[in-house]
Amino acid sequence: MALKLTRVAGTIVYGGWELNPNDLENSYDHRLLIRTVRNNENNEAVVNVLSRDGGVEEHVLEAFGDSFQLENEVQVGVENVSNYILRKTPYCAECDRGGEEKKIIPQASFTFSAPREYKILRDNALKRR
Repeated sequence: MALKLTRVAGTIVYGGWELNPNDLENSYDHRLLIRTVRNNENNEAVVNVLSRDGGVEEHVLEAFGDSFQLENEVQVGVENVSNYILRKTPYCAECDRGGEEKKIIPQASFTFSAPREYKILRDNALKRR
């Protein structure tokens, strides 16, 4: 069974065989930067992959099945693209904020298929104590 993560543009997913949750930047084997998510006729996500050796690849994945292989037995795909609607508060004159009724943010559901030993973490995952 694949791991599913829903991510928006500008977020990062780390993957690695010896990934340290307290030191993600220095312990990853693969760093996936979600560059763009488009909920249009193509329903696609653009992902930049940085490998530990410094190599960079860019992948454009259409929803409903496109995938790529990071290395043996580690595969990443996009299941679907949808919109997340963020409802904002009414405009506040005191703090000069708000005023928008809603903001639509495209997000992609990524699938990760890997052996159990390969760890996958979001950039905003809560750290264990």
